[in-house]
Amino acid sequence: MIRVASQLTFCSPTQILRNAVVEFNEQLTITNLFSLDDGYVESAHTLFYDGIISAEIISLKESTVNLKELFSSYNYIDFSQQPINIAASNKPLILDFGSSSIVEINKKINQFAVVLKAFSIMEIIAACCYFPVKVLGEFNGLSVGGRTGLVLWEGVDLVNKQITEQTRIRKIS
Repeated sequence: MIRVASQLTFCSPTQILRNAVVEFNEQLTITNLFSLDDGYVESAHTLFYDGIISAEIISLKESTVNLKELFSSYNYIDFSQQPINIAASNKPLILDFGSSSIVEINKKINQFAVVLKAFSIMEIIAACCYFPVKVLGEFNGLSVGGRTGLVLWEGVDLVNKQITEQTRIRKIS
């Protein structure tokens, strides 16, 4: 078992845990999810990170989803196309970097940091991780029994819940 912890863990748009530990096995199945504040579990052998832990980032452009059908249910923004068109909408947001490559995503985050600052970090994570997987019907949040890779969002302004020029992601599982 591997245990990782951070200040915030994004499970879903309605469940963001503070000081939580995510325990997973070699098959990337989450076996436990608990708060360090509860104090009932030993935290030995836990890797502590500074930032936000979330499920892996998904690019719908890399899937077989009909992207045109997404437009009726989601505010889909494609960061792999230029110019970027961001329109106000009450639909759930999906941000697609056109790739699941951490290197490519970090380039796009750096390139479009000014545009991304229009959204809270929680909206960005939901738009990159939660809603794309929900569209694919494969996973509905970070939970015990779920199977997903984990990423760490580093260099985030946790007080204001915003990305910064130093924001980067990295794979932790």
